Amino acid sequence: MDAVNAAFAKAAARSAAQEAAADAAPPTVLQRVLPLGLWGLVSLNIGAFLSQGDEGVQVLIYLEEFTGQVMSPDTSRRELIERLERVSRGASLNDSLKLAVLDTPGLTDRLLELFTSDAKNVSPAARNHAAKVLEYVGSLPEAQLEMVARGVHEPVLALLRADGTSLYLRKTLAALACHLTAAPANVPTLVRAGVVSALHEEQESSTKLRRQKVQVALRRLCARLASADEHAALLASLPAHERALVERYAALEAEAALEPLHAFRATLVESGVLLYLHTAAGGAAWGLAESLYQRRPVAALVQNVARTALVTCFVPICLVGGVVSTYNATNRKTDTVEEKFALYFTACLALYPARFVLEWVERFAPLWLGGHIVGFASFFAWTLYTESDLLKSDHGLLDKSDAETLTGQKK
Repeated sequence: MDAVNAAFAKAAARSAAQEAAADAAPPTVLQRVLPLGLWGLVSLNIGAFLSQGDEGVQVLIYLEEFTGQVMSPDTSRRELIERLERVSRGASLNDSLKLAVLDTPGLTDRLLELFTSDAKNVSPAARNHAAKVLEYVGSLPEAQLEMVARGVHEPVLALLRADGTSLYLRKTLAALACHLTAAPANVPTLVRAGVVSALHEEQESSTKLRRQKVQVALRRLCARLASADEHAALLASLPAHERALVERYAALEAEAALEPLHAFRATLVESGVLLYLHTAAGGAAWGLAESLYQRRPVAALVQNVARTALVTCFVPICLVGGVVSTYNATNRKTDTVEEKFALYFTACLALYPARFVLEWVERFAPLWLGGHIVGFASFFAWTLYTESDLLKSDHGLLDKSDAETLTGQKK
């Protein structure tokens, strides 16, 4: 029996030695290349699938068909909603489509006409989608000057003042007006047209419409008007109530300028900066809490706090601020199926080495995941406390008829 046990022990030892030798041996070329080749095959399929279904490119390619349906008075109610909704979604994804919409003869005028049309095929949902198309077009710096030159701002500001304008339409057109004021050359024309009072009345008409973006745009516009000598004559030519509003918002801007991070407040840049600060603080807090709980020595405690804070700060900066922003900017500038395929394939293939980065992060800061959870929870609580635009949904601005027709459920 002892001989049998000894034989089994020797066999186990030999097997363990072979496994250890196998682990120590460097991987073969096939073992290195095969996983990458399989992931490349997966990336090819994902790129082909996503590029064929990209709505921005599809609408851009077949824009004439969409334009014909939108401009035709015979288009059914459901079809008009569906076409406008697809153009709206496509315009949010593609800069060339925004310019194509603006350059298509008669299309911009038709979208403006839909806001006040009483035709049977024009529903509240059709108006809402038309407004979103114009908002997306106006977000493009290249289009802002052209829109004001064409006088698009005049019916937009008139609708902001009109009593019968729906809440959703007011909110969307106010965002468009803010986009147009971003171009300095547009400021004199927009101010003479009453953009200050129009945006002020829109914000005061309902608490549901309050947006930090509009408030900040108003304050900065008025501060620029009140402080710049080049606008002195323009300011003097305004009606008394308009000048009073300019002075009021300029004073609010001067008061807000005393606060920390004022230059970034209520902008996407500030939202990113705050996110990074919250995640860094969350990482430091989690590293400290875990180190105290485990009764680690001071050196280990400091290392956990510093490393976790660094990782929870720079991972969002690299992924959200760098990778995602670069991807979105590139995505909006690709206009063909081939370009989309190259983008999606490259982006998917680039995810392959991400596992190696995560392995390094795990070794460098084992507490990084808990730190991220704490940091994101802190950021969410802060945005909730400050009533940030990030947490405000447009659904609350839709009345019953809007909600029903927005998805094309009503003819």
